[in-house]
Parts: sequence; C-alpha cells; structure tokens
Amino acid sequence: MEILKGMGYLFKHLAVRLWMALAIGSLAALLVLPPFAGAVGPGWMILPGLGLLTAAYWFTGVAFAAMGRRRLERLLGEANVWERAGMPREVRQTLVRAAGMVDSFFFSPLSRRTPAGRLLAQTARFQMAQASPGSSSDTIFGAYLRTFPDDRDAAIKWLDGVLAGRALTRQSQDIAARIGAAHPEDMAIQRMLAQFYLTERRGDFVALQTYELLLDTGGPVPDSLIGDIADLFLAERRPDSLALKVYLDVYKRGGRDKRLLPGIAACCRMIHPSPLVLPLLERADEAMVGIDASKRSEMAAGFLSEMTDFGPGRPARGRPIRRPAIGPMIHNTWTGSRRLIFGCVAVVADHLRKIRGGVSSRRIHVVRTGSAMGLAMIGVGGLVINTAIHFADTFKTAEKAPVPVVSPVTDPFTLQVAAYLNETDARRYVDQLKGRGLDAYWNRASGSNKTWYQVRISHFKTKAEARTVGEDLKTRQLIGDYYVANYKRPDIP
Repeated sequence: MEILKGMGYLFKHLAVRLWMALAIGSLAALLVLPPFAGAVGPGWMILPGLGLLTAAYWFTGVAFAAMGRRRLERLLGEANVWERAGMPREVRQTLVRAAGMVDSFFFSPLSRRTPAGRLLAQTARFQMAQASPGSSSDTIFGAYLRTFPDDRDAAIKWLDGVLAGRALTRQSQDIAARIGAAHPEDMAIQRMLAQFYLTERRGDFVALQTYELLLDTGGPVPDSLIGDIADLFLAERRPDSLALKVYLDVYKRGGRDKRLLPGIAACCRMIHPSPLVLPLLERADEAMVGIDASKRSEMAAGFLSEMTDFGPGRPARGRPIRRPAIGPMIHNTWTGSRRLIFGCVAVVADHLRKIRGGVSSRRIHVVRTGSAMGLAMIGVGGLVINTAIHFADTFKTAEKAPVPVVSPVTDPFTLQVAAYLNETDARRYVDQLKGRGLDAYWNRASGSNKTWYQVRISHFKTKAEARTVGEDLKTRQLIGDYYVANYKRPDIP
C-alpha cells in the first residue's frame, strides 16, 4: 500500500512538473535561441534546447518545493493558533488542509519526507493532547512512532491515555511493544508498560520481558505492581524462575496469599538447579523452613494439578482420500470441448466463405457439413479420452493415498514454555516460536474449572536431554522460562 501511495505521489508530481518544464523551457528557447541560430546553425540548437529544458525542470521542482513549504508553514502556524485558542475543530480542519498540501504535486516523494514528518509530529501531539482522542489516534501515533521512536514525552502521554481507560485498537499492542523496545532503560516507561500489560492480563514473551526487566534493575517496585504480577502468575500457575522471584518478593513483603507457598514449592520442583537460579532456590528454602519434604511435594502437586496432561493423545490425522467430483468434471470437460468445436467450425466456415466464388453452393454445403461432422467426432473422441484419463489419474491418486497410522510415542518428554487461558494467545506465541526456527506446538488441557492452552517445544527421550535443550534456548534468549512435561500429541498438526 505504501509503495502504491509513493507511486501515486510520483506520477502526480511528474505530470505537473513536466508540463510546466516544457512550457517554461519552450518559451525560453523561443526567446533565447533564435539569435544564435544564424551563427552556429540550426543543427546545433538541439543541445542548448535540451539544456534549457533540463534547467526548466530543475527550476520547476525547486519552485514547487519552496511554495509547498511556505504554504505548509502557514497552515501549521494557523493550526497552532487554533490549538492555543482551544478550538479543536478548526485545528483538525487546518491539519487536513496541511495533509492535502503535503500530498499535492508541490512535493516529490523525496522532498515530501521532511514536511510529512513535521505534519505527522504536530498531528500526533495534537491527538494526544485531546481529552478524548478519536479512534484514529493510534494509527497516527503508530506512524509517528515509526518516524520518531525515541520521543519519550509522546510515549508517556500515550501510556497515560491507555492506563486512564482509553479504548484500545488493533494497533495498541504493537505500539506498546515498540515503545518498550525504544526505551529499554527507562524504568518509568517500563513500569507503565507493565501496568498496561497487567490490565490486559498478558503473560506472553513480550510482557514477561517487561516484568523481568523491572525486577532485575534493582530499583523499588511498588507493592501494588508486584502484587498484580504475582496474582497473574498464580492464576496462570507459572512454575518458572521469574515466577519464583516474584513469589519470593511478595512473600518477603508480607503477602499472605494462600497460593504463594504452593507456588514456591512448585517452582522448586520444576526449576533445574543451574548456577543462575541457585540463589533463588536457597531463598525459597529459607521461606519454607519448617515444612518437610513430603508436605512440599504435596503442595507442589496441588499447585501443578491443572497443568498435567489429560487423557490420551489425539491420533494424528492422515491425508484424506480425494473422491472424484464426477458432475463438475464432466461439465467442465464438455464446456471446453464445445468451445473448441465451435471455434474450429467458425474458422473453417470463414475460409469456405472466402473461396465460395469458385465453388457451387451445394459443394460448399457438403464440405461445411462434412467438416462440422468431422470436427464434432474429433471433439467427442477427445471428450471421451480426456474423461477416461482424468478418471484413471483420480482413482490412481486415491489408491495411493496414505492410510493414517498412529505412530507410538517414543520420546516421552517435552518442554513447556507457556500456558494461556486464551487459544489466540497460544497460537500467536507458537507462530513466534516457529518464526525462530523452533518445533513449537500447543495442546489443550482441561482442568476442574479452566481450560489451558499449553505452548510446548519438540519432544525428547530423557529429562536430561530436554533440560539441556531448554537451557540452551534460554541462554540464546529464544525462550523465557520452561519446565519439562510429559509429551502429548498436539491438538493441531
């Protein structure tokens, strides 16, 4: 779409500019060249003529750009006056006129970048300053953020709006991700992003990165924010290192949620004791002093009960055998053959009309009838042969179609990297992992009162092999946290 718009701007600009250059160049040639024609001869006039046309073309482009910038400056200044006067309707009308100026023939695709950026910046700031921005504000802000990704004030203003309850659009999540990528060290923006993700109950990879960044900076995290993160993780029953860090922080601050200790026990059970997480595991042991091993196992099992596998795996679906659609096939074949026959008859009839002068009408009739009958017989024969070949190929394909066979599961373990309450979120994360070259899939697990959509990666023969692969993917930052689960065939192939 952007390429088509750019081509439209180019054609519009070139059409007017070329006509103006021809008009100005021709007039200049009529005034300048005749005195020199007698001295150098008419044959040499083409070179200075082309020079004058080139100069006229360049002058026209410079003049158009200057006029366009001058008019745009006047319109943007007028919009500022209306905005200071508190008249948003007039501001919008003036900005629409300014947009028409930027899209007009005055600017070429190259020269319009700077004025378009100025107009976009002023429009975005005006939209964000409104008490109730319209539905187009996210579209404008998304375009503005692609051009000015480091504008901190604009990012904070947009986040203030969405946190205040402004309606979200399809682009809101992409804008939030773009803001987080542009300001990774700005803790104020990261804290606002975390609040936004928590209001959306997001536990995907991008949101988890924001939560982890807040915890790893060492700065103070408000009790309400860390409490909301813990509530989300407990609701999703997350047993990874990030969840353990959150659970321990909330427990240390005096959190009394009955799910905290079972969550800590589940994390201790599921997390592989690597050097990076040993300090966390030691803190977890300190938090659970006085609770024996059997009680811890019971608490962990209760916490993880809704994340275990349920029921036998669904059999793999084989390739369906195609059945021949006889009716449509005969109709299409007959239609094509009929067109061929009538086309040939028309050609032959045309030739016969051309030679009719030397041949009697009776002979023409005999030849025409015989030709038509012969072509009809050829067409019918072709129809029969074509139908027979099609039937043979169709049934041959049907006979060779593989019969679906359910192969036994030889690798009983897999890596679970996420679990969602929404199937759309699971599908989106699976697509992201597949885009990184991972063998990702999702399963549906139904608990007592909830249905979980588990995102998993590959399958392995041993738990040690699964943990080795999981640690490697985590070190390469291809996934967040994980735990080893029992392999079950995916719901969707």
